[in-house]
Amino acid sequence: MNRNVGFALGLVIVAVILQSALFGEGRIQPFDASPNLVLVVVVATVRYLEPEPALLVGFTAGLLMDLLGGSPLGLWAMAMTVVAFLTLRVRDRADDGPFTVAVGVFALSVAAHTLFGVLGTLFGQRFFADPGVLRLMIVPGLYNVVLAAGVVPLATRVMRARDARRWVA
Repeated sequence: MNRNVGFALGLVIVAVILQSALFGEGRIQPFDASPNLVLVVVVATVRYLEPEPALLVGFTAGLLMDLLGGSPLGLWAMAMTVVAFLTLRVRDRADDGPFTVAVGVFALSVAAHTLFGVLGTLFGQRFFADPGVLRLMIVPGLYNVVLAAGVVPLATRVMRARDARRWVA
């Protein structure tokens, strides 16, 4: 297994633990919405992986969120797998600068929460019945952009350094 894959999975596990400890139900949730640290870590790490391991990282991140959260099993797994796939499709655009990354993180966040809501509706959840449904999709995206300002450069530095060491050896 590629070392970057193992490192990405390790970062995902840390992000899931922090997500559930800091931003879970009854914890830090300004404006009744919380950032999705796991999504930001998936976007930041998947950029440096091959397609199959990238989808594995996305699926694993979502499955862990499902296991530690209160949602039906598989909803976040599907949403994070789609986020990983979409990140693979647009990863070359990240070189265009921080504004492009911020817009990408926001768009992927909104897409993930929308997909989560649609899938949840199919499985009997009442996500779209909430009068603040737009707030629940947009505010986490804004929080994720702020988190991405710290997570993406850190993950980029670490993943590129690990990649460079692999080519030297």
